[in-house]
Amino acid sequence: MTPRDVLLVVLRDLFPQWEIWVCDRGVWRAAGSMLVSSSTVEGLVEHLAGADPGSFAKAARRLVERSA
Repeated sequence: MTPRDVLLVVLRDLFPQWEIWVCDRGVWRAAGSMLVSSSTVEGLVEHLAGADPGSFAKAARRLVERSA
């Protein structure tokens, strides 16, 4: 399993209402209430935060809870 595969698993777990993948050109994409894409995983997370702030806040809370 590559680091990219691990990131995909984590993002899919944190944002279950979004379909998240990396296309054959290496672009990170997420489809949910809209389609967002970025050349980096950091950019994709920023786009998800803007496109779905409620889900982003929920994902952040889940991360904090898991790390406690």
